[in-house]
Amino acid sequence: MQAWFFSSPPTWGRVRRGKPRLVVRQSSLAPSTPAPQLGGFLATFATIALLLLIPLCIARAQAQETVPEPAGFWTGPMGGPVPATIAGGRVIETAGLAALIEEKQPVLVDVGPLPHKPETIAAEEWVPPPHRTIPGSVWLPGAGDGKLTPKLDDWYRSWLEQLTGGDPSKPLVVFCHPDCWGSWNAAKRAILYGYSNVHWYEEGIEGWQDAGHETRVVQPELPPR
Repeated sequence: MQAWFFSSPPTWGRVRRGKPRLVVRQSSLAPSTPAPQLGGFLATFATIALLLLIPLCIARAQAQETVPEPAGFWTGPMGGPVPATIAGGRVIETAGLAALIEEKQPVLVDVGPLPHKPETIAAEEWVPPPHRTIPGSVWLPGAGDGKLTPKLDDWYRSWLEQLTGGDPSKPLVVFCHPDCWGSWNAAKRAILYGYSNVHWYEEGIEGWQDAGHETRVVQPELPPR
């Protein structure tokens, strides 16, 4: 079976929750028995290399920390560290989402962005890659932008009303890619619209696929211009 990859901004990465710890075993730094001269040189070289890597590991751990929720919507880069919470809603993980889909048949809203054409490919020769998502999802690109025009806001609000059948208590799941502010923004908008059962799936479609769940190709519901 062919493996599909998703086109997401290059700044997006897989961020694991919590602070990773760097563990240094004493035996790796100080051999307990005398070593030949060459072995001593290699041990010293390994020690120096490890000490040089420690600051990099610390910096990476700091970058993996979550950030606080903004007062409003996030208007900075869409890819990067995101909050671990969403006020008024729930953060859901892959196992919980699978159970929710099985038990409650929630509304699934994918707000991943449209793919961008590489500058090196002519417009008439470029074919957008297929967009794979969680089965049953509706793809609404642009709904997670930091700022929406009144027309775009009405468009997103109307889609949610249509998908939920006008029931503000209907379970609603919003997602895109991992560490994507767009899905946080779109979930926050749904909460502010009055939906009381909003779930933010931060792990995104890659998290769903990595867990071994099926995906399917969908076409976007394009926002008005």
